[in-house]
Amino acid sequence: MLIVDAQVHLWGADTPARPWPPGEAHRAQKPYPVTKDMALDGMKEAGVDRVVIVPPSWEGDRNDLALEAARLHPDRFAVMGRLAIEKPESGCSSTDGSASPACSGCASRSPRRDSDRG
Repeated sequence: MLIVDAQVHLWGADTPARPWPPGEAHRAQKPYPVTKDMALDGMKEAGVDRVVIVPPSWEGDRNDLALEAARLHPDRFAVMGRLAIEKPESGCSSTDGSASPACSGCASRSPRRDSDRG
């Protein structure tokens, strides 16, 4: 039987070279980055064959780490990418702007207002 986890988050560190949106760091599930290699180790330990990577909201509308993981391990990772409605170019495209075959779909979100934060 094939076991698939339908929502796994990967994220990089909040750094000047890869900044997160202001005020989002407290939302991260762990105080350190979660990498594709950590996910692969966890999958092996749990007996999970494949996962769908859903980039986390606290990183902003980024798909780069998820798409890279799926490119390197297409038999293990697929992507449900983030799409900012106000920025259609933020969807699942590779670095050259073409659609990525690793992206199974995109999830959109409504733009956040300051009053939505809590």
